[in-house]
Amino acid sequence: MARDRVQVRKVIEGTQEIPTLPTVLAKINEVVRNPRASANDVGTLISQDQALTAKTLRLVNSAFYGFPRKISNITRAIVILGFQKVKNLALTASVLDAFKGKGAGPFDYVGFWKHSLATAVAADALAKRVRAADVEDAFVGGLIHDIGKVVLAQFLAPECEEVMARVRERDCLMVDAEKEVLGFHHGLMGEWVAEKWQFPPRLAAAIRMHHTPGATREGGDLVNIVHVADILARALGIGSGGDARIPQVSAETWDNLDLGPRQVDQVVDDLLKGYAKAGDFLELLQS
Repeated sequence: MARDRVQVRKVIEGTQEIPTLPTVLAKINEVVRNPRASANDVGTLISQDQALTAKTLRLVNSAFYGFPRKISNITRAIVILGFQKVKNLALTASVLDAFKGKGAGPFDYVGFWKHSLATAVAADALAKRVRAADVEDAFVGGLIHDIGKVVLAQFLAPECEEVMARVRERDCLMVDAEKEVLGFHHGLMGEWVAEKWQFPPRLAAAIRMHHTPGATREGGDLVNIVHVADILARALGIGSGGDARIPQVSAETWDNLDLGPRQVDQVVDDLLKGYAKAGDFLELLQS
């Protein structure tokens, strides 16, 4: 019998166990929106949280970005990478830190985060290739697109076990098994978490609609980008999306992004090269 989504949402919104993100991130969002804000203003805010500063700088200096010289302070990172990139790296570090060490039951957490990271790298590469307006949000959107699956595994354990059992027995997509068991899927639960974390509406839309991008105009290109990135990561077999199936790319998404075979080949190449250099992101989960 399908669970009442109102009931499940109350569980998600009411639980104190869903990690909270540093309050400094909300302040950073406010400052970034201010056209008069300087690199020093944002750097000062991030530097108030020493742990967040260290993790953000670790990602800035990772092989993924490949800077020839070490960047030793946040203000310098902002000058080189820009406000939005450093803000999103701080957000990425916070999300990874919030969920590190999680792992129990039938859900494959290690495979999940490998898939999520591959989707993030693919989304970043794809956004650059199609010159999307949301290029700075693509990495974060890819990283957290399936965050609702973690919520399912951690806070709705009996339902998660039933979902995973149906996936194994029927060799179906996890999203389809979720709809049978719950009456809705992880995208909606992920959106509720995004709202609790006060993420921008475009990121919340990308989380909710990444399986059905043609059903919404919210989120702009970001929804389509995350949709394709998720499927590319699955097709390459990086990590685990919770099942062994590869969803079909929406025809409307191909048209909206104006993707051709050559561009897809380039994104795949970017994904494989970028993922090989993204070890620091996964190590944040394991440290």
